[in-house]
Amino acid sequence: MTTNEDFAPPLSPEEYARSFLIFRKYSSEWLAMLRWCQERLAPGLPLKTPFAVLSVGAGNGDFDRRFIPILRSRLKNLEYVMLEPNQALGRKLQELMAGHAGDGVRWEIDPLSFEDFAVRRSFDLVHFTHCLYYIPDRQGAIDHALKAIAPDGLVLIFHQTPRGIDQVQQRFLKRVKGNDREMLCSREIQEILERRRIPYRLEVLESHIDVTDCFHPGSADGEALLSFLLEADVRGLSPVLKQEVVEYLYELSYPREERRLLYHPVAVFSLPPVKEGR
Repeated sequence: MTTNEDFAPPLSPEEYARSFLIFRKYSSEWLAMLRWCQERLAPGLPLKTPFAVLSVGAGNGDFDRRFIPILRSRLKNLEYVMLEPNQALGRKLQELMAGHAGDGVRWEIDPLSFEDFAVRRSFDLVHFTHCLYYIPDRQGAIDHALKAIAPDGLVLIFHQTPRGIDQVQQRFLKRVKGNDREMLCSREIQEILERRRIPYRLEVLESHIDVTDCFHPGSADGEALLSFLLEADVRGLSPVLKQEVVEYLYELSYPREERRLLYHPVAVFSLPPVKEGR
């Protein structure tokens, strides 16, 4: 019989923030997403002044800090609202944005979940950047976002595909943390959109994660990266199960020079406003 003692302990907000930063350090997905925004998104945005953006689950602001200049290359004035309920990440977000927002940007940070955010105005762009995992009612969140955008607005969802992290979580998440409620890949999002008959465009961006340090016993970065992949503190995981995870990760990864990379493509969903009567 499995008990709570068999599971890895949960990550504290501070530990999650640290593991998140380690993941960003070793993942190329941010670069792929930003390149897509520069080349595919920005040229087609309407030239509105001001242009209002809602960033759901802004994390430490690493993406938003780089995304804002891309928007500013086309748009003169931005109103940029960021939601981040994790207090540790929110503090880093506040520090980062204080010196990097730039001219022509009016920004605010709300320490709220998307479920608790009351939409009192319309936005030209709402983006979920790898955060739908942590919203229990994913369909409700998508509906909420579509109601929040202007008639010519857009909802963007950046999310993991069935390759990479999802493969590891499919095999181990429930065994490691006792539940798999936060597991979600792009396939489930497609099912929601098609079931609701919500029009969308889907593009898949190539990216990878350098998982080399996960195979170095005692590596602090390797432990943090494994903890991020499994959404639990693997330092408290049984050695036998931890070794099984590491071996499976090794099987999934591939060599490049002296490193090992995990193929981890990113799905980008673009949702236009839902027309009345649909």
